[in-house]
Amino acid sequence: MAVPARAQQPPACRAGRTALVLSGGGAKGIAHIGVLRALDSLGVRPDLVVGTSMGAIIGALYASGYSAGQIDSIARALDPAALFASTEPRTPRAWRPMTPQLVWEQGVSGFSLRSPAVDEIQANATISAAFLRGNLLARGDFDSLPIPFRAVATDLATREPVVLRQGDLARAIRASIAIPLVFSPQTVGDTVLTDGGLSANVPVGIARQLGATRVIASDVSGRLLAASELTSPIGVAQQLAGFLFQQPADPVGSEDSYIRIEVEGFSNLDFRPHVLDSLRANGRKAADSVLAQAGCLPRAPLTASRLPARYGRFSADGVNRADSQVLERLLAIESGEPVDEAVLRARVQRLGSLEDYQAVWLAPRAEGADLVGFRADVRPSPKRMAGAAFAYDNDLSGRLGLSYLDRGLLGSAFEGSGVLGFSPLKSDLTVGLRRYYGLGRSRIAPALVGSLAEEKIVRYTEGGSELDRPRTREGVIFLGIERDFGSAWVIQAGLDGRVWEDADTLAGGNDGPNGHSGGFVLRAGHYAGQVTASGEAIWSGTYRRAEGDFQAALRSGKFTFVPRLRVGWGEYLPLQSTFPLGGQEGFPGLNMYERRGDRELLASVQAILPLDGPVSARVLLSGGRSAFGGPMVDSENWLGGVRAGLGFETPVGPTRVEYGFSTGGRRSLFLRIGRWF
Repeated sequence: MAVPARAQQPPACRAGRTALVLSGGGAKGIAHIGVLRALDSLGVRPDLVVGTSMGAIIGALYASGYSAGQIDSIARALDPAALFASTEPRTPRAWRPMTPQLVWEQGVSGFSLRSPAVDEIQANATISAAFLRGNLLARGDFDSLPIPFRAVATDLATREPVVLRQGDLARAIRASIAIPLVFSPQTVGDTVLTDGGLSANVPVGIARQLGATRVIASDVSGRLLAASELTSPIGVAQQLAGFLFQQPADPVGSEDSYIRIEVEGFSNLDFRPHVLDSLRANGRKAADSVLAQAGCLPRAPLTASRLPARYGRFSADGVNRADSQVLERLLAIESGEPVDEAVLRARVQRLGSLEDYQAVWLAPRAEGADLVGFRADVRPSPKRMAGAAFAYDNDLSGRLGLSYLDRGLLGSAFEGSGVLGFSPLKSDLTVGLRRYYGLGRSRIAPALVGSLAEEKIVRYTEGGSELDRPRTREGVIFLGIERDFGSAWVIQAGLDGRVWEDADTLAGGNDGPNGHSGGFVLRAGHYAGQVTASGEAIWSGTYRRAEGDFQAALRSGKFTFVPRLRVGWGEYLPLQSTFPLGGQEGFPGLNMYERRGDRELLASVQAILPLDGPVSARVLLSGGRSAFGGPMVDSENWLGGVRAGLGFETPVGPTRVEYGFSTGGRRSLFLRIGRWF
């Protein structure tokens, strides 16, 4: 995109307002931070900030009183990649571990095909937390910020720009960055808003309409491809996307400073740290060069703004009074109490781990000089949902699942759920009934959950030849309490009762093929972010079982490393409750569920390298043991293995084709489509 032609203007500086204009551009917008550093070094302070998309993110922080250095620190801590990164589709807790591909949600959404996508619930909470300071300062009026601010979005019905100047600051930012096919649009009043770059990617003209007599424009928009570059489907797709964000350039005057930053070769969604560092440097270099020639730069210290001292009233639109009170307790907003920005930010961020709300926009408002009230705009999760899932494994065959969730069962405050699974090896049904209450800063739910399962247990000889498949049946009922702790931790404790028919006594210890048990169960799980952890302990006079599974995703350059640790121990277990080595991931070189025992210890690390688009290379190194009886750590039954292959992200979930080898000369193919459950 060429720099706009300069209009002829008088050489002398005129009195008037100077607007800082920050363009959209995805990851390339990080270059704006370099421009802000240059402005701070000169003591330049604009009278107005106008931002589009990523420019709105950076601009709103700047208008909220943060320096360029502070914004840089926030951006590094926030990790913008987390807002745009593809994640596993969010699944209601009652459906786990099933993740449906086809989902029906009551309301306008209807049916939708789920695939790895942005976790909008978490992204909304992150944005709301990041802009909390500005939101509290503005209290609904963006002119009340240390520097007046405007965010630019696009009316999806007309493709006309919409300038947002009031309301919830975080929601305005969320509307401005609603990149099509990445984020869903935002509805404000009767207007459906999407990314501002579709109508005014470099909003110089809008700044003029708002009364700016001169502008400092930072432009990171990319150019369109030349004909010689349109030789591949990817190039054509990039060009079509580029058309959406191109508009005729607004003219600049002699008093304007137009900073065109070098972004050739940079991608809108490439948030790798070294790439962002290069963009910051390019922004500073371009700004230093242009600003050194500028003669009309407003220099003034930033006027400090003070946050409101105490909370006022809280209410919530979009939910009933009882749910509003639960939300008020979760945020711990009490009328008359002092405002603690850091504590409130942590509580707002935590809302992203809850299933009940797709978005909570606080919408602060002034209630006197030192009071801030809230009329939160809440978008609750759908009351009713249904899902269908499919998965295939070359050892375990295909598996189908159906699920249902009703957050207002029969018009009551209870949540009802049901999950039904079918496969040649296992059929099971789980139903649950819960009632959620707010308790301090967390939620608590009395829960009644029952399940029935019939399973054929696959067994093998030492050499890997399949034996018979004994059939087992089991019924389990849980009565107890579930409670949310921390950002994503869930604790479940209560009574566990079960009966079973075990057609084989290989596990040993039971008096016969049938059994029953009644005791206490404690479960814990962490299901969000880069860490996944789960644990369970069941204790009774005849049945004892404990297991733990921990894994984390660690990024290093282009690689993602996933270390994992599994531990299992039990006594008097029926065969279907023993531990298959490696769990649902299996063990390299062996058939799925080939090694079983009431003792399991496994450690592994997987390396994942993105190759091209949805394709990645994967290598898994594993070591562990599985045995019946004896100590957890012994000199026998240890195995090592390696498995390597390719992974593909598809509309039906991850697809993996890998080949594995284990010590002892065993080898096997691992082929899986979808997320196993």
